[in-house]
Amino acid sequence: MSSSALEAESSSLQSVLELGEALVRELDLEQSNDILGRWMAHHLAGLITAAKDAQAEQKVQLEERCRAAVLEVWQHRNCLPKGCRPFEPVEGVLDTLAALDPDQERPFYYRTVLQYDDFDDFDVPGDPAPRQPTYLEKARRFDTAARSVIRHLIALAVQNTPDQILEWVRLAKEAKLDAPDVTAIIRLVRASEEVDFDRRIDASVVTRTLRSRLKEMDDFLAGAQAVREDLAERLAKAEVDIGGVDSNAY
Repeated sequence: MSSSALEAESSSLQSVLELGEALVRELDLEQSNDILGRWMAHHLAGLITAAKDAQAEQKVQLEERCRAAVLEVWQHRNCLPKGCRPFEPVEGVLDTLAALDPDQERPFYYRTVLQYDDFDDFDVPGDPAPRQPTYLEKARRFDTAARSVIRHLIALAVQNTPDQILEWVRLAKEAKLDAPDVTAIIRLVRASEEVDFDRRIDASVVTRTLRSRLKEMDDFLAGAQAVREDLAERLAKAEVDIGGVDSNAY
């Protein structure tokens, strides 16, 4: 093995050991009554100490045993006892993000169908009466605007992400343990920074961003209002048909 490979291997091991020590601290809570968690903390701590203090003839074996144990615990981090899970404070956000999938580029509904533009007609240059958007086009625009709302709300939800979450992300990245939840948290933190405009230096950037987002919200509200008016009209007609309930109440 080359010297550079040895250095990379050593660096990786040190990062895994650092992650293991963080897991030990998380599991070995002084006020915790969780026997399993405290046993795991004690077991991991013993393996880490043995790996660090091992003599040359046993060092590789003990280091690999320690590495395997740390990675095994990390792999099952979401199954650790309550209060000991590294990403527990943002689990609700991650679940919501997975359910809503706001970063999906294609529309949420009927993605396979709506990716085609066969139903789009284009305005003819010089036409004095430009074509109005079709219902399908309106649906896609509304979907885009709704995603912008979702992204903004989720960014606000994680705007004050605990420092301990960022520390877990750092440890995982340094140990080269990328995973969907780690990647998602990085994206969420970046998104939360985007809504914290006080961090921006260029005021013109703030202005352009806010105007763009306000335009998206205007489109969203206009689309919602148009749908509401259509529903109200249909309801009024239906109530007339069944006996004349006062439609002005809507």
